[in-house]
Amino acid sequence: MDGVLVLWDVDHTLVDVDGLGREAYDLAFVRRFGTAVRHQPPMAGRTDRAIANDMLRLNDIAVTDAHLEDLRAGAELALDELAHLLPARGRALPGAADALAAVGARTVQSLLTGNVRRIAEVKLGPFGLISHLDLDAGAYGWSHEVRAELVAIARRNAHSRYDRDFGKVVLVGDTPEDVGAALASGAGVVGVATGRYTSAELSRAGAHVTLEDLADTGRVEQAVRTAAR
Repeated sequence: MDGVLVLWDVDHTLVDVDGLGREAYDLAFVRRFGTAVRHQPPMAGRTDRAIANDMLRLNDIAVTDAHLEDLRAGAELALDELAHLLPARGRALPGAADALAAVGARTVQSLLTGNVRRIAEVKLGPFGLISHLDLDAGAYGWSHEVRAELVAIARRNAHSRYDRDFGKVVLVGDTPEDVGAALASGAGVVGVATGRYTSAELSRAGAHVTLEDLADTGRVEQAVRTAAR
């Protein structure tokens, strides 16, 4: 798989953190704006910038750069404070560590996630997954509201890191938004049915390959190879 850049989603693809990310944003919101979140925006597959934008708008807070940055910084701080709960409430999904180790032995891999980078790092940290990833070669959800735009950002970051072009990018994720981002940017995509969407739903969204989970490392490697063609 030389020349392939593999980009993994975080939530419900590699880890399940039992809603602690949402709790961090809710805590940041009430601290900054003095009121609880009354209307929750959808989160699955979306970027943190888009989620924060909607959280402000739906709760009658002006959407300004200052308010967005306050919410982001507050959520990072809040998740740092909640991080001690991750070992008890969160978990790496079955096969995630072995899949990362196997794929990472053959190609460059990083994250393409809706999370802010700091939040992604905190979520992955307790489960020993970061060592398999080059986080500087990926893209994160504060860079753009639209997930598909993150693929080009990751390409640029990986090129800068390794001083070479990657002929093929493969996304691995659990939502139709992951699939759509790949298709819109010319990337391959492996859909993993470890979140709220079934393999059939991910296939209908256009995933090139689908897996029920990451438990069979050999199947994960083969799926990435197939999506990279």
